[in-house]
Amino acid sequence: MFRISLEQPRARFTVRVDLEVAPGELFCLFGPSGAGKSTVLRTAAGIERLHRGRVVLDDAVLAVSDRQRRCFLPVWRRRLGYLEQHPRLFPHLTVEGNIAYGLPGGQLTKEGRRLARELGLEEFLGVYPHALSGGQRQRVALARALAADPRALLLDEPFSALDEAARGELQELLRRVQRRHRLTALFVTHHLAEAQRLADRMGILDEGRLLQSAPPAEIMARPATPRVARLVGYTDFLPGGVFGRSGGLLGVHPDRALLGSFPHLGPVAEGVVEQRTPREGTFRVRLRLPGGHRVSVASPLPDGHGLTPGEAAWITLLDPPVFPVPESAARAAGL
Repeated sequence: MFRISLEQPRARFTVRVDLEVAPGELFCLFGPSGAGKSTVLRTAAGIERLHRGRVVLDDAVLAVSDRQRRCFLPVWRRRLGYLEQHPRLFPHLTVEGNIAYGLPGGQLTKEGRRLARELGLEEFLGVYPHALSGGQRQRVALARALAADPRALLLDEPFSALDEAARGELQELLRRVQRRHRLTALFVTHHLAEAQRLADRMGILDEGRLLQSAPPAEIMARPATPRVARLVGYTDFLPGGVFGRSGGLLGVHPDRALLGSFPHLGPVAEGVVEQRTPREGTFRVRLRLPGGHRVSVASPLPDGHGLTPGEAAWITLLDPPVFPVPESAARAAGL
């Protein structure tokens, strides 16, 4: 078990996080840029000194700082694999030399060669980093981290500098390798789709606070607060009365709604098409609902047929989350 409990002061806020990553679990820490994600990772790795709290991996105390005790293991003693956005390869060493760096005698072991083969690097062992693509360089960095037999893997947005195709390929490769080696992994990202694709569980971090921690599907279906909902793509919060429901605000996510009336799937409302915008091979449709409320929904029709502005249309929310309305806001809105 990887336990991270910390308080790290920053210029605008203090990062306060308490999380556990189970053995063999890939935990994604997701949130906007500047939320404190990298601070958590760098503190866990020992790159930043712990201000207050505790970092424990299995039975090893990596760092502790409180009134009774102070302990700090340096980076090199923590046996943690660490990957960043830009792989820090040695330009004067070949792929083989980079992977073997830090191993006894600087020689690639049998396991190291198997890793190179598994990561598609076997034919590049004699090549220098400048001749590799960005994705290949990141594979070398991953192979080097794994060859050292780490107790856990820390990944700080390692694929964000890559194009979409390379990113998807490396995400799949990482997941496969992580599962085969049963590695405990903490992955930081501000790409929601990446967190959804990789994570066994994900934590939502915002301004230094861990707002919710659960499997991705659970967070998407049941965000704990409107702020979490916003961070995972919910665009609107409408009074239940618009959909014939009493009380609360219903969260609206463009990808968790359907055009048409399907009352067995969720609450339904009738509106008027205001705008139809091409997006990713289909259409994003904006509707005006009773009370002047507006929502956007992805159209299932690739040509947008029958969704002309001014036309009536139904919208169904797929089992939306319901949030309480603060009393003051309810009075102001006449709810």
